[in-house]
Amino acid sequence: MKKAMLFVGMLCLLLASGASALAAYEAPKVAAPLTLGSEWPVVDEKAYSAFDGDAGWKVWLFWNDENVYLQYDVYTDFPMGNQYDEHQIWNADSIEFEVTGAGQKEKWIIALTSNGYQIVTRQPRTIVTPGEGVTVLIVETDFGYRGQVVFDRTHPHMAKFPIETGFVWDMAVQVNDSKDGLERTRILGEHIGKGTYYKLTFVD
Repeated sequence: MKKAMLFVGMLCLLLASGASALAAYEAPKVAAPLTLGSEWPVVDEKAYSAFDGDAGWKVWLFWNDENVYLQYDVYTDFPMGNQYDEHQIWNADSIEFEVTGAGQKEKWIIALTSNGYQIVTRQPRTIVTPGEGVTVLIVETDFGYRGQVVFDRTHPHMAKFPIETGFVWDMAVQVNDSKDGLERTRILGEHIGKGTYYKLTFVD
């Protein structure tokens, strides 16, 4: 009996500290546009998340007829920093958000660097000028930092994906975490290179 209880306790601990809290995520449609810097309707229990001990992240997605909205909260004891530009920003603090659907694939890498906001894509490799189809706000918090991203659905890298109620994409997220803004010290969450995806469904 004691062994069984010990096993259950260890299993619960492993599940609690596992790579992802959800195997699927439902992105709700919002009636009014979400604005950067405001409080978005995030619910902790519905977050798509990954933690290793106290370090990790929580992600929420929303949508409407004009935009796709991404909020991510990164929990880290490292100071926020990124000394890189353009296609090298993955080397320090940044998020990688990858989706596939309808035969299409795209990855956005987003960071606040010493030269301001940097946004790049991988399918194909493109440098996106902030404000031209993608807007970003990243702010430090008492737990690490928070990012909010608004993707205009008419932007070429987003427009290739169908977005309607009931549509399903595959999604992967990883956060590159740096202790000094000069090197990627660790990867928080699943490693996108491993090809692990979770279902993202658009709902009303």
